[in-house]
Amino acid sequence: MSTEQDKQYAIHKVMESMANVQQKSQFFIDMITKQETLTHNQILLLFQLRLIGSLNITDISERFIITPGAASSMCDKLEEAGLIERVRTKEDRRVVNIVLTEQGHQRILHIFEAFPTSELNKISGTLEQINELMDKMMN
Repeated sequence: MSTEQDKQYAIHKVMESMANVQQKSQFFIDMITKQETLTHNQILLLFQLRLIGSLNITDISERFIITPGAASSMCDKLEEAGLIERVRTKEDRRVVNIVLTEQGHQRILHIFEAFPTSELNKISGTLEQINELMDKMMN
């Protein structure tokens, strides 16, 4: 195989692998949410809040690539369900952060309860390896 053919093959494999990871990630999200009444974005927002602690509407709209109005609407629905709450900061009462409620924390645990800990550890280990490889490429 020539150097050009090697390069073309490598490009093909990267594209194929990226597509497979994306499809399998979507399948996993579908699998963990199939019994849920929440949308994928609503569930992913709950995950983000669990990881980060709080976000404001601008942060949410940027992370999900949606308008601030759509982010606010998504939060309205989650707030009505008792899963999040809006909290004004003490420093600037105009700033409103979105945080999980205890019910929101419990909902996340419920989403993952069908998976044994060993399986969750395997999934997270694999995803960590992918992230580490991607980090190395970015530096």
